Amino acid sequence: MRKEWMINLFLIVNKILFDTFKLFKKSNNIVFISDFGDNARHVIQALSEQGFQDIVVLKTAKCKRSFKDVGAREVVAFDIRKLPCYVKGLYRLATARTVVIDNYVPLLSVCHFNGDTEVIQLWHAAGAVKKFGLADPSLTYRTPQAIKRIKKVYERMDKIVVGSPHMASVFAKAFGKEQGDFLHTGIPRTDFFFDEKAMHQAKRHIRDAYPQLQGRKVVLYAPTFRDQELQKQKIPLDFVKIAEQLGDDYRLLIKLHPAVVHDMRALEHPFIISVDKAFPLNELLLVTDFLVSDYSSIPYEFSLLNKPQIFYPYDLAQYSMSRGFWDAYKEVVPGPVVDSDEELVHTIVNMDFDTAELEAFASLWNVYSDGHASQKLVEYLLK
Repeated sequence: MRKEWMINLFLIVNKILFDTFKLFKKSNNIVFISDFGDNARHVIQALSEQGFQDIVVLKTAKCKRSFKDVGAREVVAFDIRKLPCYVKGLYRLATARTVVIDNYVPLLSVCHFNGDTEVIQLWHAAGAVKKFGLADPSLTYRTPQAIKRIKKVYERMDKIVVGSPHMASVFAKAFGKEQGDFLHTGIPRTDFFFDEKAMHQAKRHIRDAYPQLQGRKVVLYAPTFRDQELQKQKIPLDFVKIAEQLGDDYRLLIKLHPAVVHDMRALEHPFIISVDKAFPLNELLLVTDFLVSDYSSIPYEFSLLNKPQIFYPYDLAQYSMSRGFWDAYKEVVPGPVVDSDEELVHTIVNMDFDTAELEAFASLWNVYSDGHASQKLVEYLLK
């Protein structure tokens, strides 16, 4: 009850400030609210290359990406702990021509934009295994008032960028949207996988950052986050044992979700590399020979490279009950599912992978992601 009261108070104050700022003259700004930043960076760069300069980024505390280097005119720390910056961010939001978000933004529940201000959802994932939004089972435990707020946020989204018709159908259920609410332009950050120059530079960046990968087969472990483990993720895998069983021909990269806090000091081993959270994931995918994940959205983009994927959902039964899946888990992932460290090692070393399965998966989820996604979205933004 106290938490609900605090949330309501926070939103009421934001509403008063937003409605006041909305009385000011509207700007020509395209304002990005960024939790993740990968997609936003590609779009901002494409906007800048078109000569558009009125780009403002409201960068939340979660976001680890920079934006000035790709053409953002102004980057505002959108963090309530930095009150003057936060208020400035609200002003930029209230007077924006267009608002682009990449996550669920609770603040939008009290933001009644002027009629011609459009809000575009540039979601941070190219596909979805686990349920979210209105289909999230955890809504059962939320108060009616909280659910009402959540629905208001989704109502504020005028358009949603998608990479495939399949993802559009997921968003339709998750956000309560109609077919006309989608922009079929593709996922901007996937443009990277069609840019030979950018990929060459990225590989050089990786070699400089992690020279110990040279001449080794790379296994990337990149799990999703668990809602109750953001402060410390409890992963039952024995990484040292896995690395030693794979041997010196392999290097095990561990890249946890950017929202998760985890102490990796216990994993100091010459065959294990704990990757800095700020290191661009798509760059790592270029040198990855085997991706190991669980319920993450990474496989959707990695499938563009047509490389082996292995799935290790160590808490499958529990996760299925708490979060749920859009379809039966083992039927939708494009690779073998293992349930022990030993089976994981055996699969990496011995298994032949079904490339046709990977190609079918990529074709299903990346229909519009053709190397021109950023440009297609920019054409819409500037029309």
